[in-house]
Amino acid sequence: MHFFNSAQFYLFIVLTILLAFSILETDAYRILVLVPFPAPSHWLWIEHFVKELLKRGHEVTAITNYQAKEKHSNYTEIIIDPMYDIPSYLPISDIFELRYDSDLQNLFLYWNVGLATTQYALENPNVQQFIEREDLDFDLVISEQFFQESFLMFAHKYRAPIVTIGTLGYSDFMDRNMGLLTPWSFVPHPILMYTSEMTFLQRCYNFIISVADFMLRKWYYLPLQDKLSKKYFQSVGSPETLPSVFDLEKQISVMLINSHTSISQIRPTIPGLVDVAGAHIKTPTKALPKDIKEFLDSATDGAIFFSLGSYVKSADMPKDRAKAFLEVFRNLKQRVLWKYEDDSLHNIPENVLISAWLPQSDILAHKNVILFITHGGIFGSQEGIYHGKPMLYIPFYGDQFKNALKAENTGYALTLKFSDVNTITLSSRINELLTDSTFAKQAKKASELFRDNPLKPMDAAMYWIEYVAHHNGAKHLKSTSVNLNWFQYLMLDVILFFLIIFLALAVIFYQFLDFMFTNFGGTKTDGNNNGSKKKDKRPKSNDSTNHVKLKKTKTN
Repeated sequence: MHFFNSAQFYLFIVLTILLAFSILETDAYRILVLVPFPAPSHWLWIEHFVKELLKRGHEVTAITNYQAKEKHSNYTEIIIDPMYDIPSYLPISDIFELRYDSDLQNLFLYWNVGLATTQYALENPNVQQFIEREDLDFDLVISEQFFQESFLMFAHKYRAPIVTIGTLGYSDFMDRNMGLLTPWSFVPHPILMYTSEMTFLQRCYNFIISVADFMLRKWYYLPLQDKLSKKYFQSVGSPETLPSVFDLEKQISVMLINSHTSISQIRPTIPGLVDVAGAHIKTPTKALPKDIKEFLDSATDGAIFFSLGSYVKSADMPKDRAKAFLEVFRNLKQRVLWKYEDDSLHNIPENVLISAWLPQSDILAHKNVILFITHGGIFGSQEGIYHGKPMLYIPFYGDQFKNALKAENTGYALTLKFSDVNTITLSSRINELLTDSTFAKQAKKASELFRDNPLKPMDAAMYWIEYVAHHNGAKHLKSTSVNLNWFQYLMLDVILFFLIIFLALAVIFYQFLDFMFTNFGGTKTDGNNNGSKKKDKRPKSNDSTNHVKLKKTKTN
């Protein structure tokens, strides 16, 4: 029995294809991605989200400092060119001298570099031309959550919901923007080298830093960001009609946070805060370049991978420290793969291979890599954990000290300050990590915990991005307490109200008792004697009678 003739069959195929395309078109969104901060590691991380969005059929426009290596028909770039020169603001020499290891210095470092890079990006001609265009529309704005709050004004321009990506993990202000107050009793400030088990004095200091951050951010930093947004978005509206940056932060629907419960401090959460740490780690890994693969495959005693990341370069370190590393590596039986960015090194040992660029995660996935020497950046730390490698941290600034502390406390890493690096200290740390099997066991355990997720981090990120775009926002994912001040959030106004009532009742009750004792207490008046005192009913004294009797006795 034939249900279709040939014409009907071909018509059915065409209609099916058209229906499929209509579904794809319905599910595809126009997304604006904002990544104005010029750090290469930040873009390398967020680029993974961009590629996944493109893979899912969405149209993506990105404001970025970096051109895509591969062209895509659905991808449009607004390039900030020339790029902001971070080394002019944050000299590499200062980093190697550890000039950014104090708490307040790090706090202001983030704010000031954020303000400088934000202004630089907003006044860029390419960005200004993009702001002034009136022929564009977007379903969603995705912004990196890294001290460029002025860029949230794009969401107001396009009347689009906002999803942010927190590159460096949680901060107290993120909690507040989602309707939470960070409990400072057991959640240390992100810049502090504390765990959740703080002493009394540590909790005191945590309180001071957290309050200072709250007040300075509200009355110093955010007003400056707001001023930038009003200045550079004049084509969108007058300063009086534009919303404040403070209000725009409250409109964020979902925050995708580069965090994981196994490696971060435990803290209260809310549905709109989503952990996506490790989203950039791909499995299976890519094939290694031939020379690197051969070098690692033949490392029968194991291999050590050494990289200081994308901003701090090994080639910029003082020559005496580079020489110390070479001397220690020379005396190891393991092979060493070192990310070194120029050819200034001489007398390189046979067991050392240097390269200006190395595929970090793919190298760490190699079975013969048994140790990772790192500066402690969040992305490298996560890749080391994911692949279960013991690590030697040499932190320089920012979150690197905190990452090192967490890793060392968990038992899969050791820390060495760069100022303490010499042949003795470096050799001692490396040998301890290589010979004590506890570090390798703890690294494997950390890897198991980091990999064990209900949903792959990238899949979770895509779900919530598309969820917010589909529903045109997701206010229900955050608490309405976002509109309460801290006094109301902590119920202090209610407590004060009942305290006033209690004190008022106490005063009234006291007055009542005083009245009762005064008028009906031990001094009662007699009406017949016009207020005279009541007669004393006690027996009168017989002193006079006795005195008479005494006289008579003397006379006799």
